Amino acid sequence: MIDPTTKLAVAESFLQPMGPVASAQLQHLEIVTLLTLIAVVPVLLATPWILWRYRRSKPTGKYRPNWESNRILECLMWGVPILVVFLMGVSLWKMTFRLDPYKELGKDPLQIKVIGLDWKWIFIYPDEGVALVDELVVPEGRAVELTLTTDTVMQSLQISAIVGQIYAMPAMTTKLNFLAAKQGEA
Repeated sequence: MIDPTTKLAVAESFLQPMGPVASAQLQHLEIVTLLTLIAVVPVLLATPWILWRYRRSKPTGKYRPNWESNRILECLMWGVPILVVFLMGVSLWKMTFRLDPYKELGKDPLQIKVIGLDWKWIFIYPDEGVALVDELVVPEGRAVELTLTTDTVMQSLQISAIVGQIYAMPAMTTKLNFLAAKQGEA
């Protein structure tokens, strides 16, 4: 039986992942950040250097108007951003399939029906005959399958430390599979 009164360690952010899905999302964020830095850091370093070198008072750089056909510079200016965008696309493609919310993460997942109402969520545990308002309680280490819908408008369910965010729409259902790997309150 699920005990909704148990209070455990708090983790309110995906930066402190409490499950494999949130861990994979954090890993993806780190990869994208590093790839972005490949394009951003050279610009941040070169801008002050260029401003100092070609300043109006006492310039130290030479004026070279005919450098537009430099193949090395062209390859760097176009090749690095194209490579970064390509690597980000490959990373996103892989993570999209890896983090498919419909993919079950274990055998015999705990089934929870979720209904979004104005300003609240109802979590129905059909096997236990229990319903909770605005409180989702799941066992540690067991796969969970949420079946979400909403009664009013499109709504967003966000459990950052465990699984991230998913939207629910009226007259439609969507599924979200996750696993809470650590005890805690998210």
